[in-house]
Amino acid sequence: MVDGGISFGAGLLIGGFGLMLAWGLLWLVVGSIGLARQTCGWPIVLSSISSSAIALGSMSGLVWWMEPARTGSLAFQAGLGAIPVLLVGAAFGRFVEGSRMMLHQLLGLHQGGCGNCHQQQPSCQDMPCQPKP
Repeated sequence: MVDGGISFGAGLLIGGFGLMLAWGLLWLVVGSIGLARQTCGWPIVLSSISSSAIALGSMSGLVWWMEPARTGSLAFQAGLGAIPVLLVGAAFGRFVEGSRMMLHQLLGLHQGGCGNCHQQQPSCQDMPCQPKP
């Protein structure tokens, strides 16, 4: 039981560090292009290099520390897969909310009390619905 928890936690950490590495490399490319076009400075590039190096070093240290048999376990693989599942779940929630707002805008369903329709505005269609506090 404890061995499975350690494997799952290690997979979760390696998956998170892998995501951090990919994000740092993405911003390294974006920052390098911005630096070449002179639209951003060195701090973006240096930050992306440092975050990529920290993530790569942490991943390497964790893989080096782990036993080779642990990386093939089902718990470790579930830990690796947990990060993408969490990200897809978070993105799906935002997608559903955005789709709901778009439908309300397109179908005019928001006119019944979103808070902005009762104000003196030229057109309620120009105002996005704001949730009431």
